[in-house]
Amino acid sequence: MKKIYYYLIGIALLLISFIFDKQTSLFFTSYRTEFLNAIAIFIDEVEWYVIFGIVLLIILINKRFKLILPLIISFILYYILTSGIKILVARPRPFVTLDNSLVNNEPYRSFPSGHATAMFVSLPFLKFKIIYTIWFILGIIVMLSRVYLGVHYLSDVIAGMLLGYFISDNILILFRKYKKDYRKI
Repeated sequence: MKKIYYYLIGIALLLISFIFDKQTSLFFTSYRTEFLNAIAIFIDEVEWYVIFGIVLLIILINKRFKLILPLIISFILYYILTSGIKILVARPRPFVTLDNSLVNNEPYRSFPSGHATAMFVSLPFLKFKIIYTIWFILGIIVMLSRVYLGVHYLSDVIAGMLLGYFISDNILILFRKYKKDYRKI
């Protein structure tokens, strides 16, 4: 299937998620346990630079050195765009007034999820199917943990997923188009 269809499916999911944001957040937060709380809080504490380091290590182990510069540019763009959109949108987090969040975050910086964006900005750089699949599953777990913690709506994490993948996908397209060395990526 062409990538455009994946983007269209993602946009459709995003639009649908806006309708069910509050119900989804209430559902996830109503089934909390100490064990799941500990896992979700651990995931929350993993910052983008850890994700960047893991992906960089995978690239170096697989000797795909040509991907390092596009990866760095993608992470820089991810950080700038996510921060800028959060400031512009200033969407309150789901439980900013209910004190139902398990972690402390900026109260008006919900959309899009930076954690989800960081996970999915990495995905296009992982070319081996097993690593790609494992990373995709981890990305979904990170997304769900953000909703579980009560710091993001479902639409926030879906938007982060789309934004992250879109950034790296387009950076790689640009590098392939304008650099002969990157056509073999």
